[in-house]
Amino acid sequence: MNWMYSCKRVAELLSQRLDEPLGLLDEMRLRLHLSMCGNCANVAAQMEALHSASAELLSTGLDPDEPASRVPPH
Repeated sequence: MNWMYSCKRVAELLSQRLDEPLGLLDEMRLRLHLSMCGNCANVAAQMEALHSASAELLSTGLDPDEPASRVPPH
């Protein structure tokens, strides 16, 4: 058994992890890969930031399709 996931598999798991918790083995193997692969770690950070920003936008009740010029400033 290969303990390291491929970057392609890591991308799939990162997306899945946003929707549902991963199993213990998948989570551990994902973390191992991210600790050794800077590119995937960057992708993971970007996905988390995007997911958090979109959740924040949706929680404000703003329409994501509304042009930015019509959105009131904070």
